[in-house]
Amino acid sequence: MSPPRSIIAMEVSEKDGRFYESTTAGPFDVEKIQPVVEVSDADLSEMLETLRETIKDHELDPNFPTEILNSARAALRETPDKLEATRIQGLVAEIQAERDLLLNDSPYAEVRAVVDNTDDPSTPVNTFRAWFLGIIFTILGTGIDQFFSLRYPGIYLYTVVAQLLSYPCGVFFARVLPTTTYTVLGKSFTLNPGPFNQKEHMLISIMSNVAYGGLNGTAYVTYIFQVLKLDMFYGMKELADSAGFQILLTLSTQLIGYGCAGIARRFLVYPPAMLWPKNLAQIALNRALHNDGASSTTNGWTMSRYRFFLYCFGGMFFYFWFPDYIFQALSYFNWMTWIAPENVKLAIITGSIGGLGFNPLPTFDWNIVSYAFDPIVTPFFSLVNNVVGMAFVGIVIILPVYFCNVWNSAYLPINSNGIFDNTASSYNVSRILNSEFKLDEAAYEVYGQAYLGAANSILYSAFFGIYLATIVYAGLYHKREIIAGFRAVLKWSSARDEYNDVHNRLMRQYKEAPEWWYLTILAIAFIMGCVCCSIYDTGMPIWGIVIGLLLCVFLQIPIGIIMGVTNIEVTNNVIAEFIGGYAVPNNPVANMIFKSYGYIATAQSVQFVADLKLGHYMKIPPRTLFTAQTVATVIAGFVSIGVNAWQLSNISDVCSTDQSANFTCPSTHTFFTASVIWGVIGPARIYGENGIYHPLEWGFLVGALLPIPVYFLAKRYPNSWIRYIHIPLMLNGALWWAPYNFTYAWPALVVGFGFNYYVKRNYERWWQKYAYVLSSSFSCGIGIAGLVIFFAVQYHVVDINWWGNTVSYAGCDSNECALLPIPAVGHF
Repeated sequence: MSPPRSIIAMEVSEKDGRFYESTTAGPFDVEKIQPVVEVSDADLSEMLETLRETIKDHELDPNFPTEILNSARAALRETPDKLEATRIQGLVAEIQAERDLLLNDSPYAEVRAVVDNTDDPSTPVNTFRAWFLGIIFTILGTGIDQFFSLRYPGIYLYTVVAQLLSYPCGVFFARVLPTTTYTVLGKSFTLNPGPFNQKEHMLISIMSNVAYGGLNGTAYVTYIFQVLKLDMFYGMKELADSAGFQILLTLSTQLIGYGCAGIARRFLVYPPAMLWPKNLAQIALNRALHNDGASSTTNGWTMSRYRFFLYCFGGMFFYFWFPDYIFQALSYFNWMTWIAPENVKLAIITGSIGGLGFNPLPTFDWNIVSYAFDPIVTPFFSLVNNVVGMAFVGIVIILPVYFCNVWNSAYLPINSNGIFDNTASSYNVSRILNSEFKLDEAAYEVYGQAYLGAANSILYSAFFGIYLATIVYAGLYHKREIIAGFRAVLKWSSARDEYNDVHNRLMRQYKEAPEWWYLTILAIAFIMGCVCCSIYDTGMPIWGIVIGLLLCVFLQIPIGIIMGVTNIEVTNNVIAEFIGGYAVPNNPVANMIFKSYGYIATAQSVQFVADLKLGHYMKIPPRTLFTAQTVATVIAGFVSIGVNAWQLSNISDVCSTDQSANFTCPSTHTFFTASVIWGVIGPARIYGENGIYHPLEWGFLVGALLPIPVYFLAKRYPNSWIRYIHIPLMLNGALWWAPYNFTYAWPALVVGFGFNYYVKRNYERWWQKYAYVLSSSFSCGIGIAGLVIFFAVQYHVVDINWWGNTVSYAGCDSNECALLPIPAVGHF
């Protein structure tokens, strides 16, 4: 046996989820490691094996620090017994420092910046004030979100607003509620267990997350009820007014997603590589509001996160009045079109509203900068892939298709998401429907097929490609996490045991929510869906629900992996409509319901998983989290149904284009058009062998094949830039065309380069302390300012008519001029 080397301690023990030196009372401090005791060859071998496993786990992980991987490779290339003693000492100390980082903290700077690597299990979470505030904000937020979803411009209460407003409420309750201890059924509790803490605060935020905030909220399902009831759409009042139909459909689609999330947590919550960057911004805001970090000095800054948040929040609150209301040209700064407003080609290429938006200085509005890709929260490699993909498709594909008049696209607006007939007018779907709201084939032959704009047609091909690309990508790049998840499924155990990082170890102190809880939710939701489609005349067969459920189960893991690693969500609405159009042809009602189970269930599952990861980071007991998410989902469903029913019955002329209070329902009209295109006309007539858009189906094959060579090239050259190429992200960039354009992508890349590349590389400690707080403060400022502006000056229509509010909307950019005029015969 070789004599021991005097390098560094290897004897460690585990306590409270952390590893400790046997000779000290505290955890390793990487910056204070000293070569004080001996390590044997066996210990060194163990350390090197740790590095080998690290390389296997993270070789193609774009978020993992490359310096650790390079150092690990260098260590493995050297033979310690051939080195000088001083070199051995430095090498092993370096290995130990990296090993300690992997064991006692996250190797990801993003996670270390905001997530504590310690926990106090005695911190109260399941408290009266958390539940009370969580339910109140769920009811109010869902109600407001649903109410204004029908108005243009709409307003959505993203949960960062609830997170901000709930903080003073929690502090107030901690001051005024009695501290008396009560005993009920042998259990003691108090209404006021002490100061309002971060875990309670985050539980309230999670209840808001699952309840409202854009397309993943319950408002999406109510679009079905709107298009069914209103006479301008299908006018099927008997079905639409049935309370049982509404309740069963809403709760079943939402809860199916939750049941599926319980299965997916093994793949998307426990693996440390699943960062879920958007959660980190929420945690940063939480810590800032609880006045974290006031005493530390960071790159010369002594300001606390809380004070930094207040300054940034206040600044954005006041500034947002300018691009949103006072000087709207700052929002769509299409200055290049001001030179020649009627120049069609200039508007097509550079226009920020109806054009492709290739403008080097397109906006001064943070809401637009961060709308598609949050430039601070989204990893820089992800930003680059998305923006490059969007630029490539716009320049190399969309522009040639348009200027060569492929599919008669040059007669139509280049970047519109509308559907047109051969006169370049909006497709009048009423002309092809019979009395039962199904396709009248004779009328369709007379009226003619529907046409798509150039960008919109290519967008659908990108949609076709991204689904298979996502599945192939997940299987190649994240097979270890997937295998570990399936291993846990086969063992019927929690995948937390498969990972030994500090956060999984800390969570072992809490009882896991049993698998049968999630499966029960899934079974109940499935039964509710079957009852809904059996009792009511929807045309949706039971096997359609099964297919929709399988689509959710099959896609939620690869979609969740993309979201968890890159902060980019791949939505499966198009594939759900596409499959539904073939599965239940020429039936718009069935197509809408199929999309609800295939798309909404998946979107809800991914959202629930994201919140499970948020609870994992915050060390919220899983059983408390399960109960809170379930209760919030059910409450939000009933509130959304009730508010929607009141709106449709009490708002006069609701959803009409000239509604007096602007409740014109733009999203409802889009939803109705999609139901006609996919449900009435059907994908076979558009993309089938006789359809003019049939070549776009090659997107499926292209998407499936592209990730493969990129993966093997990255394996062959792990230190090259190829490691950062990710095909699903590039395809996702293409999905932002029609109606959005490069205006929503290029500024995000510029800001992302400044913060997530330059500042992060050169001022990492400043970035860790303030970057996510900056993103959250700007989001809060815009959210609160948007509410105030809406109620103060937009709801009652107090307009400011001057050049700065009209110049952006003058000329061809706003009017969406087409390249070619309609021929003299009146159609193309």
